[in-house]
Amino acid sequence: MPTDRARRTLPVAAAVLALVACAPSLTPGELQARDVVLDLLATTRMSSHTESIDGFARAAVGTPSGTTLVGIEPAEGFERGDVLLGTLTFAVTLPEPADAPKFSIGEPDEVDRGPHCFAVRFDRWGKVGEWGEPDGVDRVDCPPGVVEVTPPPSDVPVAAEDARDAAWQVLEELPAGGTPDADDVAERITALLAPVEPGGPPLADVDVEVEGADVGVATGGPDDCVLVARVGGTVVDVHVAPVQLQPGELGCRPSTALAMPAPPH
Repeated sequence: MPTDRARRTLPVAAAVLALVACAPSLTPGELQARDVVLDLLATTRMSSHTESIDGFARAAVGTPSGTTLVGIEPAEGFERGDVLLGTLTFAVTLPEPADAPKFSIGEPDEVDRGPHCFAVRFDRWGKVGEWGEPDGVDRVDCPPGVVEVTPPPSDVPVAAEDARDAAWQVLEELPAGGTPDADDVAERITALLAPVEPGGPPLADVDVEVEGADVGVATGGPDDCVLVARVGGTVVDVHVAPVQLQPGELGCRPSTALAMPAPPH
């Protein structure tokens, strides 16, 4: 497990300022390696809204992309909500040509296989600059040893995998009449959730809102929101457009579950 110090292999300020001052042309091997990095950056997982550089680092690890994550550097003075998140550094070692003969007459293959390293600046929507273009991707010297670094686990709460089943069970067990107690319903649902896996992210709170005999349940965030409601005595799953779950919209709230049209009887 790399230390925090090992993660800081390429400080943003030093790497970026040096590259701005002098940006040499790339060799054929470096151009090929940069294309490998650009292919990774063009994937959905690397161009989705993320609130920290560690989130993009977690998305980059374990992909069959041909890249190795060797540096994670948050932007200097970063605070949650900032647009510029920081820099990830990738190493690429190009594979040998599959059809290369063991012995040949003539010029040898002069492509440098690497490793070649590139620092990529990220904002909340992916790499800085035009999507699919090399701006925001700068060649840098590789750190000694080219050792893959491991991003820290996420501390953003997530909905439990069995949250929907737990909500259904509790809501179906509620008495048909009367006004349920919101705190009691939330506690009963929470008690049914599977425990947090070691090293995994924390579980999101279960929020409950009651309107008469109707009950709305919500847990999770914009990307994993679970909404369940009991309306008119019937328990239903609630699904809304993803944009409605974002900050400033309806959000992942129990009131969103209750805002749905009443189910047919």
